[in-house]
Amino acid sequence: MLEIKGGAAELSPARAEGQVAFTRRQLAVWYAGGYRSATAARMAGVRALSAPALSTLVRSTTHLEPWLPDHF
Repeated sequence: MLEIKGGAAELSPARAEGQVAFTRRQLAVWYAGGYRSATAARMAGVRALSAPALSTLVRSTTHLEPWLPDHF
């Protein structure tokens, strides 16, 4: 469960379903700022209980330029 409040985030194991569900890969794309809109996240398969929940999640990283420090 990823919980974001007041600009801070906490990640912990959970059995309850959250507002938005995604795979590890989708989490990496979101964390890197890769989803530029809720539509892009939906098209990538991110599941959300509501459109506002997905929009809120995407807005939390849209101010960032997509970036990952790894080089292959």
